[in-house]
Amino acid sequence: MDDIKKIVIISDGTGKTARRLMDAVLAQYVRKKVEYTVVRTYQGVRDTEQCDKILKQIENDYLIVFSIISGDLAQYLHEHLHKRNILHLNVLRPVVETMSKFLGMHPDFEPGILQKIDDRYYKKIDAIGYTVEHDDGRGMLIEEADVVLLGLSRTCKTPISMYLACNHGVKVANIPIFTSTSMESYILTKLEPIDKNKVICLTMQPDTLLQVRQERSYHLAHSANGHAELEKYSDINEIREELRFSRHLFAKGDWRIIDVTRRAIEEISSEILDMLYNNHQ
Repeated sequence: MDDIKKIVIISDGTGKTARRLMDAVLAQYVRKKVEYTVVRTYQGVRDTEQCDKILKQIENDYLIVFSIISGDLAQYLHEHLHKRNILHLNVLRPVVETMSKFLGMHPDFEPGILQKIDDRYYKKIDAIGYTVEHDDGRGMLIEEADVVLLGLSRTCKTPISMYLACNHGVKVANIPIFTSTSMESYILTKLEPIDKNKVICLTMQPDTLLQVRQERSYHLAHSANGHAELEKYSDINEIREELRFSRHLFAKGDWRIIDVTRRAIEEISSEILDMLYNNHQ
């Protein structure tokens, strides 16, 4: 154990920045016969009192790798480590100094900001995975949805769902509606435990929905055998009946409705976010 090189990481955030850089450098030594270990990572170090407690715990043969954005606190650590002749490295200093010269301005000096960025990134990744799994009525964890979209075929459920997940980290489940008594009972039962403010219903003007379905039918006709079903799918009378059925269902559930006729996905998504946000005021 005495031959193992010991490293301590000190960070005003999570320590991931220092650890990533250290791992990248140490990867160049994998073929060498040297052993090392990270003894400990100190996270959320924001003041000199915390630094003093850490300094009492480290030994003189350690390597101290720290990522402290505050110039005063970084200097405090440097001076005390230098007095004890402890080898140390501030991984942020050379990058920040060079970037400041290049940009002609100082940084915000906000501790832990990279972790905030990482958290937003992973939130979006989780939301995308959830939304894909719960597209078109699939998925078993609908109670975890941030929003549930209901709508007839071709009312933009999937594009809106993916836009919300990819751009805003919102977990979306979407459920298609078909005209049948069993469908009505199924949806009402399925959504009974869900907060009704999370359920957003999508509708569209019949003529526009007809046009969208006709375009869809044209592509399906080359591969589908159910010609009669396709005719029904793009029949204006059937569409009006489906819209009537959906309005009746939405009213029974007491859910909010958005008309998506000839509207951009971004605009619709913004309205949905406003609904969700205003509900939590």
